[in-house]
Amino acid sequence: MHPLLFLAPVIAGLSGAAALAHQILWTRRLVDILGASEGTFARVVGMFFLGLAGGGWIASRWRDRGPSPWHRLAWAEMGVGILALPLALGAQFSHWISHQGGMGTVAKWMLPFLLILPPSLLMGLVTPLLIRALAHQPWFRPGQAIWLYSVNTLGGVAGIGFVMAYGLPRWGLTMTALGAVALNLFTAALCWSAQRWSASDSVSSISSHNETPPSASVVASVHPPPLLTLAFLSGFLVMAQEVLLQHQFAQVTINSFFSSATVLAFVLLGLVGGAWLIAPFARATAGNFRTSLWIVLAGSGAACLLEPFLFLQLRPNLAILPYELKPAAYFLAVAGMALITIVPLMVASGMLFPLLLRWALAENEDRRTSITGRLLAVNGLGGWIGAEAAERWVGPSLGIWGGIAALGGIYWVMGVFFTAKGSSASCPRWLPLAFRFGVILAVGGMTLVMRLPQLGQNRAERLVELRVGREGVVATVSLAPDDWRIVFNNSYTLGGSKAQYNQERQAHLPLLLHGEAKSVALLGLATGSTCAGVTLHPNVQAIDAAELSPLVIEFARKHFAPFNRNLFTDPRLRVLQEDARWLTAANPGRYDVVIGDLFLPWRTGEGRLFTVEHFQTVRTSLTTNGLFCQWLPLFQLTREQFEVILHTFRAVFPEAFLVRGDFYTELPIVGLVGGRSMKQLDWARIQSACERLRGNGAIQDPLVRHPEGVAMCLLGPPGPDPAVPLNTLGNAWLEWDAGRNILGLKNPWFVGIPSAEYVREVFRRGQAEIPERFRSAHDSGQFFLTLEVAAKLNLPALSGLKAQITDRLPPALAQDPAADWRHWPMRLKPHIP
Repeated sequence: MHPLLFLAPVIAGLSGAAALAHQILWTRRLVDILGASEGTFARVVGMFFLGLAGGGWIASRWRDRGPSPWHRLAWAEMGVGILALPLALGAQFSHWISHQGGMGTVAKWMLPFLLILPPSLLMGLVTPLLIRALAHQPWFRPGQAIWLYSVNTLGGVAGIGFVMAYGLPRWGLTMTALGAVALNLFTAALCWSAQRWSASDSVSSISSHNETPPSASVVASVHPPPLLTLAFLSGFLVMAQEVLLQHQFAQVTINSFFSSATVLAFVLLGLVGGAWLIAPFARATAGNFRTSLWIVLAGSGAACLLEPFLFLQLRPNLAILPYELKPAAYFLAVAGMALITIVPLMVASGMLFPLLLRWALAENEDRRTSITGRLLAVNGLGGWIGAEAAERWVGPSLGIWGGIAALGGIYWVMGVFFTAKGSSASCPRWLPLAFRFGVILAVGGMTLVMRLPQLGQNRAERLVELRVGREGVVATVSLAPDDWRIVFNNSYTLGGSKAQYNQERQAHLPLLLHGEAKSVALLGLATGSTCAGVTLHPNVQAIDAAELSPLVIEFARKHFAPFNRNLFTDPRLRVLQEDARWLTAANPGRYDVVIGDLFLPWRTGEGRLFTVEHFQTVRTSLTTNGLFCQWLPLFQLTREQFEVILHTFRAVFPEAFLVRGDFYTELPIVGLVGGRSMKQLDWARIQSACERLRGNGAIQDPLVRHPEGVAMCLLGPPGPDPAVPLNTLGNAWLEWDAGRNILGLKNPWFVGIPSAEYVREVFRRGQAEIPERFRSAHDSGQFFLTLEVAAKLNLPALSGLKAQITDRLPPALAQDPAADWRHWPMRLKPHIP
C-alpha cells in the first residue's frame, strides 16, 4: 500500500479535528469577549463560513506553480495555528474593548473579521489542496476524494468530542485552544513529511496535470450552473436543518454546552454516513448521476417530513429527559433519539454534496482542484446563509417542526426543477409527476406539523403565546388569572407572577442597604418584577436593565404589565438587548447599585456571570460608594459550586457579606453583597430609605418597610475561603462542573439542613457587626429560619416555636397596619390581628 493512502486520511482527520475544535473555542472566546448577544453569534458563525468559502474559492484559482501542494498544505495548517493564537490568548480583549468608549462598538464588529476570517480562509484551502496533492498520483480515484472529505468531517466529530469531554473541563479554554494550535502544527509536520513520498511519484504527472486559468467557455462546461446551485442549496439546507434540530433537542434535554455539542456531533456523524454511502450508492445506480440525484433529493425530502413525527413519537408531548438519569444512561437516551431522528435525516441530506463532488471529479479529471474549491466555496456560503435564514426567518415563521417540513419541500422542488431539465432518455416519465406529488405532500405535511406541540404542557396550562427566536423557544403560559409564567425551551421558568413580591424584594434589599441609590443596573429582566421593585424607590433617577432575549423583553412588556407594575411606561427605564457583562463593562463609574439576577449555572454561557472577570467589570461600573448584589439560587448549586462563586466574588470584593432573600429551606436564595462591609452600612440612610418606600402605598412587604426587616435579612461575612478554584473565563469551572453534576445529581443541592447550618454560622459572625438596636431583629431572622426547618421536618419543637412567633417578630413589623403577611417568604405565615 502506498504510504500516502495511509497518511492522507490521517492528515484530513487531524485537520478536521483541529478545525472544529477551533470553531467551538472561537465561538466561546468571542462570546466571552464581546457578550452573548445574537449579533455576536451571527458574526462569529458568518466569518467562519465566509472564511471556509473564501478559502475554497482561492484554491480553485491557484495555478499549480511554486511550492508543491503538500508544502502549501503545510503552510496553510501552520497559518491556521499561528493565526488562532490571538484568540487562544485573548481573554484580556474584553477589558481592552470595554475601555474604548464609542470605539468599543466598532471593535465588536471588527474583531470577528480580524480574528476569525483569516484562519478560516486557510482552513478552506485544506481539502482542495489535499485533493490537488493526491491528484498527481496515478492511483488516485474520485472516490478517494469523497473518502477524504468524510474522514475530515469525522475528524471534526472527534475534535468536538475531545474539546467538550476532556479539553474544556480539564484544561480550560486557553490551554485547550493552545492544544488545537499544537494539533495544527503537528498536521503541518505530517504534510511536510508527505512530500517525500509524493515527489518521486509525481514528476511525470505534474506536467500532465498542470492547471492553467480556464477560459470562460471551459468554466461554463466544467461548472454548469446547476452544479454550483445544487452545492449552494446543499449547504443551505444542511445548516438550516442543524439549527432547527438544535432547537428541537433543546426542548427535551438539559440546556448546556454539552447538549448542543452532542447534537452537532451527531449531525456531523450523519454527514459522514452520507458520504460513505456514495460509493455503494453509485454502484447500485450504475453510476447514473441523474438517477442518483433524484433518489437523494426524494429521500432527503421524505426524511425531513418524517422527522418531526419520529421525534414526538420518542418524546410525546415533548417530555423532558429526566435529569435524574446517570450520565451514561442520559447520554444513551440522547444518542438513541439522535440515531433515530438526526442521523437518518443527515445521512440523506449529507449524500447530496459528496454526490456532486464525485460526479464533478469523475467528469473533469484535469480540473479537480478547481472543481473541489468552487464547490466547497459555494457550499460554505450556502451553509452560512442557511444558518442565518433558519435563525431569522424559517424558525420564527414556521416553528421547529414546520421549518423542517418546509426544508423537505425545498428538496422536492429541486427535484421538480431538475427532472424538468433532464433529458427524456434519462428521466422516467413518472418521475416529474412523483416530485410534483411530493411538493403537494410537503405542503399538506406542513399543515399537520404546524399543529404539533412546541411546548410540553399539562392540562391546567393555557398557552398564551409562543415564539421561536435565535435564543430558543420562548412561551408565555397561564395557569390561573394571577399565575402567568415565561417558559424558555420547555424546561426553565424565567419567573412568574406568583413570585412577584419575592422578586421585588431582590431589588428592595440592595437599594435599602445602599440608602441613596440614584442609578441602578439590573443584570437580567425576565418578567420584569425585580426591575419593578427598583421603580418603587423615588430616589432612583436612572434604571438600566440588560436582557439577552428580545422575545423575553417583548413578552414581559406584552403579557406581564399587571405583575411588573407596568414598568415599561416608566421614563427612567432603559432596557438593553445586550449581554449583562457588556452593560457593566461599557459603563465605568455609572451605577450606585448593580443587581445580578438568579442564573442557571449549567446553561450555556451563564457561568460567565460568576467569573472573576465579570465581577471586576461590575466593580469598575460602580460609583465610589456603589454596591453590588449578586443573588444565588442555592437550590441549583452544590456546596462546592457555591463556595467557588463566593471565593471568586471575594477575590474582587474582599469585604463581601451575605443577605438572605427568604426563609425557605427547599428553595433558598442568598445574595452576595460587595462594595462595602456590614460595618460600613449607614443605618440612618437605611431607615430613611425604608420611610420613603413606606410612603409608596403599593409596598406591603413587611420585610422591606422597616430597617428591622432589613436586619432580619442580613446574615454576615463569610468565613475563610475554602481551598477551591477561582471561576474564570479561561477555565469556565462552574459551567463544566454544573453541566456534569446536573445529570444524576452526584452532589446534592445546597439546601435543607446543610444550607441552614451554613447560614447559622454566617449569622453568628454577623451578630457583632449589627448595631445594638437592630440585633434583636437580626436574631429574629434566624428564629424564622429555625421555625421553617422545624415545619419542614415536623420536629417536636414546632408547636413551641409557633407559640413564639408574635413575640419574636420585631414590634415595628408586628404593629404595621399596612403589612400584608401573605408576602411573608416562608411556609408558615405570621397571622397578626
